Amino acid sequence: MPIEFRRLWRLASDHENYSYIFRGDECLLKRKRDLMMKVLREFEKRFNPSPDEEVYVFFVPGRVEVFGKHTDYAGGHSILFALDRGFFCISRVNDLGMIRIRDINPIYGERVFKVSDRLEPPIGDWGNYPMTVVKRLCMNFGTWFKGVDIVFGSDLPVAGGMSGSSALMIMTFLAFAVPNSLFQDPNFKENIRNENDLAMYLACIENGRSFKGLAGERGVGTFGGSEDHTIIIAGKRGRLSVYRFAPIIHKAEITMPSELSFIILYSGVKAEKTGEARYWYNLASRRAKLAVRRYNDFYGTRHTVLRDIIDENKGLSFEDLMSKVERATANYVERGKDLDLPGRFKQFYMEDRMIIPEAVKAFTFRDYEELGRLCDLSHKLSKQYLWNIVEEIDFLQRESMRCGALASSGFGAGFGGSAYAIVERERSGDFIKKLEESYSKHFPKHVGEYSFFETNTCNGAIELFTDTSPSGRGGLPFRIGL
Repeated sequence: MPIEFRRLWRLASDHENYSYIFRGDECLLKRKRDLMMKVLREFEKRFNPSPDEEVYVFFVPGRVEVFGKHTDYAGGHSILFALDRGFFCISRVNDLGMIRIRDINPIYGERVFKVSDRLEPPIGDWGNYPMTVVKRLCMNFGTWFKGVDIVFGSDLPVAGGMSGSSALMIMTFLAFAVPNSLFQDPNFKENIRNENDLAMYLACIENGRSFKGLAGERGVGTFGGSEDHTIIIAGKRGRLSVYRFAPIIHKAEITMPSELSFIILYSGVKAEKTGEARYWYNLASRRAKLAVRRYNDFYGTRHTVLRDIIDENKGLSFEDLMSKVERATANYVERGKDLDLPGRFKQFYMEDRMIIPEAVKAFTFRDYEELGRLCDLSHKLSKQYLWNIVEEIDFLQRESMRCGALASSGFGAGFGGSAYAIVERERSGDFIKKLEESYSKHFPKHVGEYSFFETNTCNGAIELFTDTSPSGRGGLPFRIGL
């Protein structure tokens, strides 16, 4: 639902109007208000809307993967939450047939391109993400869309491992699709019937795969799964969500213990996805696919994901199953390196079938000693078998425990980015201060780049300052449209 620009000014300027989205103290609410106001001022400066002009306003969060390292595209489980940092954006329809999308950060500036199914998104530039979204929508639904003007701002660390790129694509989707009434399109409604369908479709826009009757294309060049899109859309305030993937199945919600805080530890090492870094980013996914392919070739099966191999062999012990997998997948060499496909399977099995079920119990029964052990094991398996833990993340995980965290682990795709620490809420300030002192001493080159902050679980993507929710303050357009 659109809002008049003059009314947006009035609502957005009051920090209390953010309390229904974000749980936190007054300082947090004011920081959110200040970021939204920067977006609002930049939109007014760049596009000069009239006071009665209708605009659309969204918040799209990032995500934290508590458990489930590289499990989603292999058919496994994840424990996730949407965090209270992400993207604010304002959009409006234009009559130019163009997308004009602008970051309030002058380093990134503005990208302008046609509404077209013939776009050539540039790999290595942030414009790749919004251009890929618009191109795919035009391919799947036609080129009847009107152009839109978009201004956005984010408080996520860039390439910080919190799915900022996926959040940017979902933000672009909402800012483009909602003003164009895409949710009422018959072809859209035929193929996308619920939140899980929408999350899977958005993941397919990113990875290039087809979804139902909606043909795929190149994507942005990375081959991930759908956990990011699922929790960014469906996150719940005060909850950790448990999902199984391929296909998406919601399994459970865990109440976040009120006495605990998640501290996000952005290392200052950007988790890049271009050039040589993209090869290593995609390798974890490719190794999973290679393991399945080699297993199928050896045993004559027709499995599609690693989960299928486990389900086929439910009567085998873990040791016997590993022996069976090793016979089929060992000694696969690429670029002169053994890709250790049995190790890739082992990491998936232990994360999905051993660690995650016990982690659900540990959170539920407040067994923080066990939670710490499981986080440590998950982190070590990722380092040993996924090869995605850089020196800084490994240090942050170990040092967090030394500084008094109950649990800690690297998270996300890896190759830089962030770790998280779970601490007693009343000790969060002292913990951050102590860890900052240690990290800056050991990694002085990252001073000014790293960022440690407390975060809270948050609802998924939301349309702001509308009359579509019971509060009269916001709603979820994809829920309303579907």
